Amino acid sequence: MTDALQTLDGAQAVNLAVQAFQARDRDACAALLARAIRADPPLGAKWGAVSRMAATIGEATLALIAARRHLAAVPTAETQLAYAQLLQQTGRTAEGRDQAAALVRQRPNDPAALHFLATAQVQLGLSEEAEAILRRIMALPSVAFGAENAWHVLADMKTFAEADPDVAAMEALLARIGTGAERRESRIVLLYALGKAYDDQGRIDDAFAAFDEAARLQKATSDYDADLADRFVDAVVGGWDRDFMARLPASDCTSDRPIFVLGLPRSGTTLVEQILVSHSEVTDGAEANLFRPAAMAVGGYTPDEMLASLPGPNGAALPSRVARAYLHLLDERFGKAGRVVDKTLNQTRMLGLIHQCLPQAKFVWLRRHPAGIAWSCFRTRFAKGVDWTRSLTDIGRHFRGEDRLWAHWTAVLPPETLLTVPYEELVAEPDLWMRRILDHVGLPWEDQVRDFHKTDRAVTTASFAQVRKPLYSKSATAWKRYEEKLAPFFAAYEGR
Repeated sequence: MTDALQTLDGAQAVNLAVQAFQARDRDACAALLARAIRADPPLGAKWGAVSRMAATIGEATLALIAARRHLAAVPTAETQLAYAQLLQQTGRTAEGRDQAAALVRQRPNDPAALHFLATAQVQLGLSEEAEAILRRIMALPSVAFGAENAWHVLADMKTFAEADPDVAAMEALLARIGTGAERRESRIVLLYALGKAYDDQGRIDDAFAAFDEAARLQKATSDYDADLADRFVDAVVGGWDRDFMARLPASDCTSDRPIFVLGLPRSGTTLVEQILVSHSEVTDGAEANLFRPAAMAVGGYTPDEMLASLPGPNGAALPSRVARAYLHLLDERFGKAGRVVDKTLNQTRMLGLIHQCLPQAKFVWLRRHPAGIAWSCFRTRFAKGVDWTRSLTDIGRHFRGEDRLWAHWTAVLPPETLLTVPYEELVAEPDLWMRRILDHVGLPWEDQVRDFHKTDRAVTTASFAQVRKPLYSKSATAWKRYEEKLAPFFAAYEGR
């Protein structure tokens, strides 16, 4: 294919890249996009589509080059902000912040640019700077982007006192938003912010009512199917066993660079990521979401879907190809030096394939009291991909599936591969568990991991505030105040 690539002009390469993408041939798509970028055809605004395709398959360098060409061809506030967002998405948060700051200097009252700048400052641990920007948004006479977004970020940053005037301001805004369908998303966002404020103030009934209304509004437009999710778990647990893995083609990959941190959201995964990243031999970590694009050629993660992906001349090499693509994408995102933590959500559902492709990789699985995670998930506004958090019943069923997967993979994978870390024990005996985690992944002890909260890095998950504090146990029992209200979760989780 290399010789044929050299004869293509840039526009032809882009068209063929689209075809390769549709055929789930990630490597060919990447090669064709690289050819198009080298040829540099006059695509104008179409460079935006090239950038988005490159980002979708994990090719950060190609995506950023195409985005810069898009910006040069269409130098608008929208393309400049899109470029800043891409920088953030590819792990270049400080650069994205600088781009947004430049845009704000040009357009000082642009609420979208201000909001992105504030969010980047939060992720970089610059809380005072972020709060000043958020309050600047709130003070704008007309905020098309929605002041509720600024309130939501601020609510995650601060602790609300009993008579905090910010609460009254949010209540007044919620009344102005109303209950019309055209402002549904604005209402949802503000309800999460108010729920957090009420919880800080100890107003348990008001807090639960806010979170519950937000969940119900989102559930109404969600297509999440709990029965389908249960059937997926049935297929994995019923068929992806040691005999099945032995019949699959082996991978020739010997790299142990990635460290996979697994577990439900809000179970302590960001904490363990931060502990590991505090080690001198670990470069960085993130919810990188790179294994999925690397495994595009695999049609799905059940045993039947895996088998259906193997026929053909390259089937025997599929695990090795996926591994090489994944390691390449790690280089793209994090550079080539050091170990990397991958804590992408839902990778427990594809753990068999990950192990088949990367047999030397280590897994650390966080387990926490289910009610603690359930309450934390229910009160957190997730952007996408976790629609099971919109209902206490769905949360309970999802957790049952996760328990089954944990028991299954613990029994099926080699024992030296997977370490289970109980969150409550990690908080109670941090030195013991930090040493166990480092030993499991093959890293020597370093004293600075104890001070993980001092590690200077961007944190892009909902736990950005917690991991910048020393370990504390208060959050582990926060759910107990809501125990009666969590009855639908307990019923679903216990199969009643």
